[in-house]
Amino acid sequence: MKNLFRITLLLIALLAPVAAMADNAYDFAAGGIYYKIVGNEACVTYKSYSNIPHTAYYESDYTGDVVIPATVAHDGKTYPVTIIGDHAFYQCRSLTGITIPGSITAVNEGAFEGCSGLTRTDITDLAAWCNINFNSYYANPLIFTHHLYLNGTEVTDLAVPESVTSINDWAFIECSGLKGVTIAGTVTSIGDGAFQGCTGLTDIEIPGSVTTMGNDVFAYCSGVARVSLGKSVTSIGNHAFYQCTGITSIEVPNSVTTIGGNAFYGCTALRGISIPDQVTAVGGLAFYGCTALTSVSIGKSVTTIGKDAFSNAPAIETVTCKATTPPSLYNMDMFMANVFNHAALHVPAGFERAYMRDPYWGQFVSITGDVADGNPIIDPDYLKCDVNGDGEVNLGDVNVVIDAIKTH
Repeated sequence: MKNLFRITLLLIALLAPVAAMADNAYDFAAGGIYYKIVGNEACVTYKSYSNIPHTAYYESDYTGDVVIPATVAHDGKTYPVTIIGDHAFYQCRSLTGITIPGSITAVNEGAFEGCSGLTRTDITDLAAWCNINFNSYYANPLIFTHHLYLNGTEVTDLAVPESVTSINDWAFIECSGLKGVTIAGTVTSIGDGAFQGCTGLTDIEIPGSVTTMGNDVFAYCSGVARVSLGKSVTSIGNHAFYQCTGITSIEVPNSVTTIGGNAFYGCTALRGISIPDQVTAVGGLAFYGCTALTSVSIGKSVTTIGKDAFSNAPAIETVTCKATTPPSLYNMDMFMANVFNHAALHVPAGFERAYMRDPYWGQFVSITGDVADGNPIIDPDYLKCDVNGDGEVNLGDVNVVIDAIKTH
């Protein structure tokens, strides 16, 4: 009996803190939705939270279609509903639809994580949707619904309103229902993952107003065949066009100065790439797995090329590098071994030997100095052989040397 009594006391002691840690997360409920008051605004939240050792458990009982209002009244005061809080609908597998008003400015971490039953996302204001601060991948219900409805009508041809200046992170992630996008000329930035996984898109045109494109912005858009980048884009982010298997060509504008890691990874239909002269760095794996790539042109300002940038691209036949100093490499696997044997490397006239002497670039069997860019570019070592000073090394220099020998 004593042992049983002791075990009972021990269990009570262990379970009491667990029970105490379960607590309501909301200040009030209205219309089946739980809210927390934050200043003078209302935040949609979960029902309760239990911090069982080694496990965080968020409890809510949201089911069916939930319509979040733009305002909510409590104790005689009306609050604007502006935030969907952390884990608000966490693991609500019976939630089938969500309507998000234009008053929402932020959706926090994991808000819709585990909502596998979601089939429909409705919004009331497209401009407001573009401006929502989605905290993470699981903050956007589109990752489950894949279709977006504006006031009851599905958005298939997206026209970003002119009142929008920024399309925020994750705004249209995995919205496979999108077939076309027209971005207003007022937009200056497109955030991380904004159109990631929009497999229904076939054409991407970025207006000249856009200067910044984030990471993963069009990753996994496998249906895209044509991309037109505006003349003001300054960088192509990491994974920007990752696994865009339909892209056959893309013109990188002269405004671009960096190409991020994995930027065009797995673009298996891409046939050629010309890196403009303003680019200084090409990220690792930038063109990895571009199996249809046959020609590569590297601008004269490129100084570094990242790990395996052009690896697993066996079809490359021509490489043109305009830099007078061979770009430094992260490792020796920028190109596949067979590319060194069959591809032709073209470099600035007079700088062939700089490439031949380089331990990496020198592996190319065929190196030709036939690249000219404006004024003739002459290697200082080359000038030492230009004894008659005409800017060329030719038979005339040989004759000058012979005559000098004869006179002595």
